[in-house]
Amino acid sequence: MTAAVAEPRDVAWADSPRPTRLLDARDVGLMLALMALALGLRLAYFSGFGLGDDVIYRHFINNILVNHYVLPDNTAYRVAWWLPTAFACRILGLSEAGMIAPVTIVATLGIGLLYAFGKALWGRPGGLIAALLLLVHPLDFAWSTMLASDIFASFFSALTILCLLRALGHDDVVGKRRCWMGAAASLWLTYHAKVSAVLLVPPVLLICWRRRHRIDRRVAAFPATAGLLFGASALVSYVFTGDPIAPYHAEISYQGLTGETAINFHRLTAYVFWAFPRAVLLRDQWGDLLFSVYPHLLLALFLVSPLLGIRTSLDVFLWLLFVAVGMQLNIQRVHGVWVAGFRNVRHIHVLVYPVVLLLAGYLTGLRARFPRVSAATIAVLLGVSAWQSVSTATKTHVAFADCRNACRFLDALPPKTVYADFQINTWASIVPGWKQGFHELERFDRAKRRAQIAAIQSGYLVTGGAREPYYGCIDCIPRAEEVSGTQWRLLKEFPSSTAPTGWRPEPLRVWEAVEPGADAPETPEHTPQQSVDAARP
Repeated sequence: MTAAVAEPRDVAWADSPRPTRLLDARDVGLMLALMALALGLRLAYFSGFGLGDDVIYRHFINNILVNHYVLPDNTAYRVAWWLPTAFACRILGLSEAGMIAPVTIVATLGIGLLYAFGKALWGRPGGLIAALLLLVHPLDFAWSTMLASDIFASFFSALTILCLLRALGHDDVVGKRRCWMGAAASLWLTYHAKVSAVLLVPPVLLICWRRRHRIDRRVAAFPATAGLLFGASALVSYVFTGDPIAPYHAEISYQGLTGETAINFHRLTAYVFWAFPRAVLLRDQWGDLLFSVYPHLLLALFLVSPLLGIRTSLDVFLWLLFVAVGMQLNIQRVHGVWVAGFRNVRHIHVLVYPVVLLLAGYLTGLRARFPRVSAATIAVLLGVSAWQSVSTATKTHVAFADCRNACRFLDALPPKTVYADFQINTWASIVPGWKQGFHELERFDRAKRRAQIAAIQSGYLVTGGAREPYYGCIDCIPRAEEVSGTQWRLLKEFPSSTAPTGWRPEPLRVWEAVEPGADAPETPEHTPQQSVDAARP
């Protein structure tokens, strides 16, 4: 380890930020340029609404805006997310723009934050490399335009560690005190983004212990600020719920990790246990690497770092270690049975920033020792990561656009019953003033679903297109081949630049039933079978 990470005495690879002014005008210009580039690329592959929990979060914000109170669920304590989101929705309306904008803004600010973090540890080259690596990180690239509140926890976690390291590196009395207060406030904001912020406590304590020679009486600002903020949170929780740690118990309860529900639906299996390592290291079900090759290169550089004479930050490593292990071992025992909550890929976004920083540290060292090798490595790495980012983001970009297009098109039609899979109904529930009825078709039995479609006398039918590609139900989507005869008239087909794939086997189509006694169109634009044939490559 000593050959792979920096020690305090090593000036060339200082593990804590330099006590001088962190950013100058040139740095600010570079940060703004990188943030603008990141924002533009992310908006080009905007996803928007479409995740399974989106309707729940929208209802939560709607309740604040309309009924003027906060629902007492496991989102209530996440003030760091819902307060700016409610504010954005006051300005932009309860829409995709209002709900998603805060996430995208915080993700964009994360580019600047990692630039500052990288520069604090390794100078301007370290800042540039860290920001560029985050700019094309597939998980951050794709989920930054979805309703992924986990990005708030990631941002404030990084801010906590940066403020902590700045406090330990400062010689100025006022600056040191401000950084201690900033670290405490950031830790509190992390907690109010996600209760898993408690995983930051061990690395914070270890970092302070490692640099105990840098601690003076100004450190009192940290426990004083943290005690005031966390004490106020505990007091509010106790007043409203009778439980000072209500956020923790709310998370356990709403995840179904108590009683018979936990035993019946959340038993810990090997597949569930290894979900996070799989998502970090292996390709997902569609062949994408959500962390690019960052973890693989990081491990390789760690192994060869003694030979190359390069190092990275031990403090950042401790941050990553405790958060990763804490998430991996987040299991409970209920009535003699081991259980675990649902492990969504967006939950591991909290690992993105420390992984990027550790890799940036090694690459900065490589640049100092072997400039040409470093330049080639970084260029290839950014190219591969950009490719993976676009590939990953395209899935939700196309899938959520299909749901959006179907619902907006249907909303403009005369009121009738819509026959489709439940995922269309879920998206429609967030359309203001939705006036269409809905009937869910059979999910898995295609023969039964075909019979249901044949029995429909009046209404609209949605076939094909894509849905949420990671946890959605693709088999539930009705297909055009299940539509037969002259009973249906094709109203709209939504093409896509993507070829037929496993997650979007055919174009999205909206049909209208030809009611009994009505004259069928003499020359329809497409018959159902012609539409199926046209979709085949």
